[in-house]
Amino acid sequence: MKDWRIGFYVHYHGMGHKRRTEAILNHLNVRASVVTSRLGDMEWNGPTLDEVFEIDCDIDNVSIQGQHHAEDVPALHYAPLWVDGISNRVAQYTEWLNKNRPSLMVVDVSAEISMLTRLCSVPQVVMRQHGDRRDPAHLNAYAAAHSLLAPFPQLLEDDLTPQWVADKTVYLDGFCACTQENDCVSFDRPTIVVMFGRGGVDNRDAELALAAESQSHYDWIVIGREAPLGSTLPKNLSYIGWTDRPMAYVRGAVLTVSAAGHNSVMELGRERAKFIAIAEDRPFLEQLRKVRILNREELAVGLEDWPDVSQWPTLLRQAEDLETARWNNIFRNDGAKQAAEHLETVAMWSERMRRAGTPNKMMSHSTEA
Repeated sequence: MKDWRIGFYVHYHGMGHKRRTEAILNHLNVRASVVTSRLGDMEWNGPTLDEVFEIDCDIDNVSIQGQHHAEDVPALHYAPLWVDGISNRVAQYTEWLNKNRPSLMVVDVSAEISMLTRLCSVPQVVMRQHGDRRDPAHLNAYAAAHSLLAPFPQLLEDDLTPQWVADKTVYLDGFCACTQENDCVSFDRPTIVVMFGRGGVDNRDAELALAAESQSHYDWIVIGREAPLGSTLPKNLSYIGWTDRPMAYVRGAVLTVSAAGHNSVMELGRERAKFIAIAEDRPFLEQLRKVRILNREELAVGLEDWPDVSQWPTLLRQAEDLETARWNNIFRNDGAKQAAEHLETVAMWSERMRRAGTPNKMMSHSTEA
């Protein structure tokens, strides 16, 4: 194994960033470290992963006064004042960089961590996400990076993306961290599976009950969420809570309804499932832009909000008519392996440049006139 190291900063919201990182780690032939908040006590998998370093979370113990200044700086997404945890977080991260001197950092995702990484003179690759990311903070993070990784092929690029960002992007074929198990749950009647991930917050229990009542020729099964307390459910609607094998239910269903989170969409696409993707409210219109792309490429029935109960018959017919072979263009190769290969190439370049470089006084900047 090579003696240099690649570090991964992994954002703590939901499980998508963690699962994406683990998918890449599984193909990595270089020593790896993960830097994260809140996820540090979870089990992490990767054949070359030898460290998970936890730093303070930036949203803990923020005062009302400090929160009022969180978005004062256009070049940063989040910079509240008077937060000891953020002071600790910055010190912990920069000290870790100084001690370990990684050949490369992968930032998934944080504009503030990206800026800190560049200020510490460490090359980085920044993970892209869908959404309108033309704000100064995102563009500065992209500019600070050696290159950008899109966890999707160029076919799924957004029309809003500036050309220089697209030119700097390494597009990947589809991938996700869900294991390729082959089990399948059998159902007695045609069944619609409704998937919720851990990052979701939208409460649509009332709408689901109405949908199930109106489409009683289907059974509706909700995974990822417990049944609402004190409610009387239609006979054809049931909740099974969190499961480690969501695709087993999807394989047995005729249709799936899901939020438009990236990992969920990719898991369903890999299964060639017919599904309806409903955008949840996310920063930078992330899921809204994604459902528009899914519609554009006819990969799913994409909705910008939950439908009125009268729309379900038409939507279900549209989903049943989807041509799932379109996903073959997304999953031509293993995108996680492609990502690992790119990261190793950049890390090798970084190490070569670091070892070849010598201090040059003539190259130093001077403030003298």
